[in-house]
Amino acid sequence: MFLFKRQGTFGDRDQTVSNRTFHDKYVVHYDFSETDDETAKEEFKTLISDLEEAGLQTEVRAGADHSLLVFVRVPQELLNDTMHKSRVKDWLWGITSERPEIGQRHQKDALPGTFEAEGVLSVYHLVNWQKEQGGAAITPGLGKWQNVKAIFPIHNGPANKELLKHLSQKMFLTKEDFDQIRNLFGAKVAFYFAYMQTYLLFLIFPAVTGVLAWAFLPKYSFVYAIVTLLGCTIFLEYWKIQQDDLSIRWHVRGVGSLKQNRPTYHYEKVVVDAAGRKKHLYPRWKSIVRQMAQIPFFVLAVLVLGLTITAVYGMEILLSEAYQGPYQSYLEYVPTLVLAACLPYTRSFLEDFATSLADFENHRTQDYYEMSVTQKTFVLSFIVQGSLVPWMQNHVPAYVGEKLNVEPFEEDSNRLRNEVIALTVTGQVSDMFEEMVMPYLMHKLRAWYHQYKFWNSSHGAFQALAPDDPAEEAFLRSVRQQASLEPYNVQDDISEMVIQFGYLALFSPVWPLVSVGFFINNLIELRSDFLKICLEHQRPHPIRMDGIGPWINSTRFADLDGEHLHGSDSNTHSFLLRWVVRSVLQKVGSEQIRRERDERYALRKKYVEELEQSSKQRDALDVGLMERRKSVRMADPDLFWTKQAREGVSDVVGIKLIEALGRTRNGGLSTKED
Repeated sequence: MFLFKRQGTFGDRDQTVSNRTFHDKYVVHYDFSETDDETAKEEFKTLISDLEEAGLQTEVRAGADHSLLVFVRVPQELLNDTMHKSRVKDWLWGITSERPEIGQRHQKDALPGTFEAEGVLSVYHLVNWQKEQGGAAITPGLGKWQNVKAIFPIHNGPANKELLKHLSQKMFLTKEDFDQIRNLFGAKVAFYFAYMQTYLLFLIFPAVTGVLAWAFLPKYSFVYAIVTLLGCTIFLEYWKIQQDDLSIRWHVRGVGSLKQNRPTYHYEKVVVDAAGRKKHLYPRWKSIVRQMAQIPFFVLAVLVLGLTITAVYGMEILLSEAYQGPYQSYLEYVPTLVLAACLPYTRSFLEDFATSLADFENHRTQDYYEMSVTQKTFVLSFIVQGSLVPWMQNHVPAYVGEKLNVEPFEEDSNRLRNEVIALTVTGQVSDMFEEMVMPYLMHKLRAWYHQYKFWNSSHGAFQALAPDDPAEEAFLRSVRQQASLEPYNVQDDISEMVIQFGYLALFSPVWPLVSVGFFINNLIELRSDFLKICLEHQRPHPIRMDGIGPWINSTRFADLDGEHLHGSDSNTHSFLLRWVVRSVLQKVGSEQIRRERDERYALRKKYVEELEQSSKQRDALDVGLMERRKSVRMADPDLFWTKQAREGVSDVVGIKLIEALGRTRNGGLSTKED
């Protein structure tokens, strides 16, 4: 259970760790190492002003190198009001059937049914959303906030440790375990762990049948292929049911209808439709033109990956068929091992390029953006799994033999199996090293490096003006380290699982034991991924989702590709035709349904506007609201939030720190005239 009683951020020396709270706080990491002092001071004043205009409380502390950490806290009454509005919208849009009570928004204690991630998400909205939506519009790296490197919630160390200990003692996770992950990190991360758990349980079936097929059935058994594909189909349909069940359980089903515009979305005009909805439009033809850029990208990807894999495969054929020197039986596997080690990095480079391409396409919401990235990532995987490897088996041996003016090399039935074994085993070992060993080593190295730089560069200047309170020292050291970490992107982990599922659907008949390796790997990774989030990444924003998003379609396509590869062409083509027709008709839709939807939206919009107007009138009439908040903060038992409670103190402290650091720069800019 997560505590919501107002306690110290770190408290006195004898205060227990369990009394710290994290649901109402965020950190803004402002780095001014690449700008002059005068500009940095003006930007910092604007930053504090925007945060305080949104009703947020701020405390400024020293960051690593030339940076500041702005701690943000939301007063309980504002947090309740923000969460209440979110719950009302959920009820109006049919996401939940529970109607929030109007009087709850004004209570001083936490709202009933509140969990930690809900509070953290409301703080994120207040910091990140646009001002017309009630936020401070702090968008890291965008617009006027180029020097804001990150905004992130603080890791709840005690809760992380307790949950990790709990998960490590269980072989398989339950829905109650997923509830705890959702309460801590939000629904988006929880859905990943739920998907991975469901996939892990499914792997028991192909692992058992794979061992039996390897022991008793002939190579490339058609019976085993059909059994595996049947299991894959059952898994997909079962996961869809589980996904719907969890989305209802967590009150997020249909939450995509409430998504906001991405900060990077560029629109050319604003229109108001018949239902009163304000829409930011970008011309459709321009969007199509931008999306056409992915065609040459995929052509380039096919050429790069195709030439690389074909060259390696050809070298292996030469070593196995033409080379008769020493160590021939070992050398023939060297090209494949090199490919298995290098291929993830090549694909990672192409995936980064695909992400940049998705940015260029100018998608309106984060969901559409992630869908675009997902599609491109999956196509890259499909190029390798479903196209190039089977093509190599059928064409490269004859091509190499023809070029050498000899009889075409015979197709070796063991060669494809050896390729799959080398690629999967090497890939699994490499992934486990990257996700388990490397994070631990990097965590220790990064902690030492940043602590060393902090104490040997700017620490003296900071300590001269605003020394760390001994009671805060450990806490600030932890937050400074978190500020240096990379944000966590759950899409990367989901991508890994979907690609692995593709290998299973396509190549398990080639090597039936592949599912055994996947089962062992995922059993370990189910826990190591949680540890990775806690140690190697900033705490993720607890974004709400109603499933794993577009990856479910990618998983289904991998299953269909497996059916096609193993001979079920007619079923595949029939399904694809139905899918295309259904998608087109759903986009066209029904005029009556659209009219009814517009009418419902108009009523909901009117209710929300009346609710927000009532809130604004209440705040405007209560002229002493800000003074009362200030008085409450000054009397707060959490001393961390009383040091800069008076108006303008955060500005003064931050500016003094910037000036002190300006004098410590070696060869850098300190003023505009320099």
